[in-house]
Amino acid sequence: MSCIQDINKEVAFARLLNSVTYCDLCERLCNKKKVLSKYNGNLKSKVLFIAEAPGRLGAGCTGIPLCGDKTGENFELLLSSIGWSRNDVFITNAILCNPQDEKGNNSTPTKDEIENCSYYLDMTIRLLHSDVIVTLGAKALEALKVLCKHDYQLNKDVGNYLNWNGMKLFPLYHMGPRALIHRSLANQRADFIKLSHLVDLTEGIKKKRTTANKQNAQTNDRLLSLAKMVVDYCRDLSFFKLTKLLYLIDFGFLKQSGESISGNIYLRMQEGPWIPSLQNFIKQNNSYFITYFVNKKPYIRPQQNELKDLIFTEKEKAFIYFILDKYATHSDAAIKTTVYLTEPMKYVLRQEKNGMNMLKVPVLYKDDTVINLHASKIHTAAKGDVSEGTASEVQLKNYSLFSDE
Repeated sequence: MSCIQDINKEVAFARLLNSVTYCDLCERLCNKKKVLSKYNGNLKSKVLFIAEAPGRLGAGCTGIPLCGDKTGENFELLLSSIGWSRNDVFITNAILCNPQDEKGNNSTPTKDEIENCSYYLDMTIRLLHSDVIVTLGAKALEALKVLCKHDYQLNKDVGNYLNWNGMKLFPLYHMGPRALIHRSLANQRADFIKLSHLVDLTEGIKKKRTTANKQNAQTNDRLLSLAKMVVDYCRDLSFFKLTKLLYLIDFGFLKQSGESISGNIYLRMQEGPWIPSLQNFIKQNNSYFITYFVNKKPYIRPQQNELKDLIFTEKEKAFIYFILDKYATHSDAAIKTTVYLTEPMKYVLRQEKNGMNMLKVPVLYKDDTVINLHASKIHTAAKGDVSEGTASEVQLKNYSLFSDE
C-alpha cells in the first residue's frame, strides 16, 4: 500500500470528504451524518485509530469520532494516560455512519455496509500513511480483511505488534462500556502504555529492534548483579522478600536519580510489585543461587560462586547498600508494609479502593511509575526521613521512599 505523495494531503482529504458527502451506497445509512471531517484529527499523525462505527449518543451527534458519550470519555482518559491528545492522532471508523435498528438503538454494521465503506477506509489509510494502525474492537479488525486478508483475532492478538499489508498493526479492544466486560479499563491502560513505547508521535516507530537483544542482555546482567548483591547480603531470605527489596531499590533510585537500577518491569500482582520473569531468571542462574521451600514457600540463598563484575557505579552501590542496611532485617510482613507505603503502591491501592482492577498493571515500567503512566501526573514533593548514620545515609539524608501525604 503506497501513500499519497504527489498531491498535498489537505487537497486529497478535501476530495475524500466530497466523495463521502454524496455517498449513497448503503440504503439504511445514506441519509445519516458522515463522521469524517477536519475534526477527526491530525492528517500528519503517526498513529491512525480505527473504531467500528459512530455511536448514536456520541459521534452520531457531535460529528467527532469517539466523542460525546461514555466511550469518548474512556478514549480521552486512555489517551491522556500516556500524554497524548486528539490533536496528536487521527481517528476514523470502519463505517462512517451510525447504524441503528428499528427502535433507534445502535446496531452492528452489516457485512455489506462494511464492504461499502471499505473504499473510504482504504483511501483514508493510504492518505494518512501512518506508522501504526490501531484497531479498536473486533469489527474494526475484521474490516481490514476486506482490504487485505489476515488471520488475526482480537482475543489472541490484542496488544501485539503485527504486520499487515506492509504496515504495522496494533489491535486493541474497544473502550465502550459493554466492551469493558472483556477487557477492563485498567488493562486497556496497560495496552496504551505499550503502544506509547512502540511509536513516538513525532518520530514514528521507535528504533529498537537492532539493539533490543543487547538492551535485554544488559537488563538481565543488571538484574543478576542486583539479585546477587541482595541475596549475598541477606544470606537467606524468602522469594517474596527478595522481590520487595528489589522493588525498593529500583523505585528508590528512580525517585532519586530519574532511572531505576535494574531497568525491569514490576507488575501489580496479588503479593504486591513483582518482576514476572524473576523466578525463571533465578532458576536459569542456579550457579549463583540455591532455591528451596519451607511450608511450600520459596526461599533463596547464595551459592559460593562470585560474579566477576557487579557492573554498578559507586553511586548505585551506595544506594543499594543503603536500602539493604535499612530494610534487609525486616520481616516479610514489615517489608510488605514498607512497600505498600511507597507512592506507586499507595496510588494503586487508591484506585483499587475506587473499584478499578489494577491487577497486572505496571507499578514500575523501567524508568517510570504507575502514577505517570496511569494518570499522567506524579508527586514531586517528598520529605526526608533518613537519620544520620552511615556514609550512604548521610549522602541520602534528604531522600524518602514515601510521599508526604
